[in-house]
Amino acid sequence: MLTRYTGMTAKNQSYLFTFGFVLTVLGMGLTDLWLPMVVGAILMSALMAESWIRVAHIIPMHKELRNLKQQVDQLKQQSHSQEE
Repeated sequence: MLTRYTGMTAKNQSYLFTFGFVLTVLGMGLTDLWLPMVVGAILMSALMAESWIRVAHIIPMHKELRNLKQQVDQLKQQSHSQEE
């Protein structure tokens, strides 16, 4: 996994990578630097897909796991207090 710049939120990074991908594709159509633009488009599409997957699925999953862990801890405390 890539190291993320901590000054930006994950959603802002997704927008940034999407904007970069659009600019790269636009540059492919408007310039003669086709080969470097294809490489850039491939890299930007990978970054864009990874960042949107992280925003849509991974971050909410971590939040849900954190909530479930808190619920399990509460249940353990309740069962421990009932045993005493």
